Amino acid sequence: MAKEVSRPTVMDVRPTDPLEGVLDTFMPGFFSPASLRRQSYPQVANIDVIDRDDAFILKAEIPGVEKNDLDIQVHGNQVYLGGVKQEEKTEKDANYVYRERRYGEFSRTIQLPVDINSDQVKATFKDGVLELVLPKTESAKRKRITIS
Repeated sequence: MAKEVSRPTVMDVRPTDPLEGVLDTFMPGFFSPASLRRQSYPQVANIDVIDRDDAFILKAEIPGVEKNDLDIQVHGNQVYLGGVKQEEKTEKDANYVYRERRYGEFSRTIQLPVDINSDQVKATFKDGVLELVLPKTESAKRKRITIS
């Protein structure tokens, strides 16, 4: 049976407050230090992590990014997801009513409960969804113990 890990430790994601968005309409950036303003970084991948007996399955929504612009690294029990969302050409004289899409570099590190066998990781990327199969090391796999 799969055990879902709802929110692994995330190193560099700032939660957004719905009220901040309303206040930001009238006083952009007033309540946030300049280094944390939403305009300074693109939206980061939303993830799900499922714990299976022998591996973790990580699914990340990364729309608008090409697979060649992704950087995936595994070290011990940490998975690093990074990349670049390339900016589309904007119309020079366009009168934008809304302009919310973010571009630029993004990254996040997910810490898992056990080490990963990095030589056996498999990755697929389809329709903006990255799926990683992250096999656990032998010592981290669950073992059934029979009682004699």
